[in-house]
Amino acid sequence: MKKLLRLASVVFCLLFLSACAQHAPQIRIDQQASQIEAEQVWATYHAAAESRNPSDPFSLSTSFRFKTPDSSSRASLRIWGNGNDPVRIDILGPFGSVVAGLRVSSSRSIIYEPDNKRAVYSNSGQELFVRLGLSVPISVQDIVALLRGNYTKLFPAVYDTAYVESDTNIAYTFSGQSNRSSSPKLTNGVLVLNKQGHPIVWEQKDKSMSISFENYDNGLPDKIRVIAGTERSALFLIKERTKPATRFTQKALELTLPPDTKVTPMQ
Repeated sequence: MKKLLRLASVVFCLLFLSACAQHAPQIRIDQQASQIEAEQVWATYHAAAESRNPSDPFSLSTSFRFKTPDSSSRASLRIWGNGNDPVRIDILGPFGSVVAGLRVSSSRSIIYEPDNKRAVYSNSGQELFVRLGLSVPISVQDIVALLRGNYTKLFPAVYDTAYVESDTNIAYTFSGQSNRSSSPKLTNGVLVLNKQGHPIVWEQKDKSMSISFENYDNGLPDKIRVIAGTERSALFLIKERTKPATRFTQKALELTLPPDTKVTPMQ
């Protein structure tokens, strides 16, 4: 069971690299930005985010690098779905074999380890990280949204104040109050955009978590790093993003368990 939970934790961003070599990006806010420029950059960012339909079918492949005080390794992930609910994920071994499969939805999440024919489930899909002992303000679906460039449900649609950051970027702060109509997950922090309207860094106000976006290609980052506190981080290197011409069938999004699978609730 411990091995199965560790595999699940490894998939998503917060079993993290050892703290010694990991540091959150340093945001340097100098002065308030020009209102005209700040609004233009924000409009460019928001238009791009709105153009990506979160309900579209998608498929992506990414490598996931992680390190803990006890081990150091990496994995490859294959992720697909019709939007973010449900999402199917396969964790692949060095030779492409599936070492764990996940199906995550808002109502139920299940993790399956085929080698040992074991599975654990949670009836509160959005709280999977919490069930795994990872107290963070985002869900598995939110991580998938970040990888897809679907920022509208994560960051607020309206900013409070804009500042010049490192001479070349603009840092946006928010009121910290969630809008019920959009329900953004991350409001209490700073979002830094470059002049092209691309996200560069998100940092929580209390510095408990930061997300950095790098290596842009066709408007989307191919490198996303999430850092929690001073001790844990994860690095996603996106290898391929595709948009299927047709939606996945229900069968393609199921995680079918063999009859002899031992299934237990997640503790």
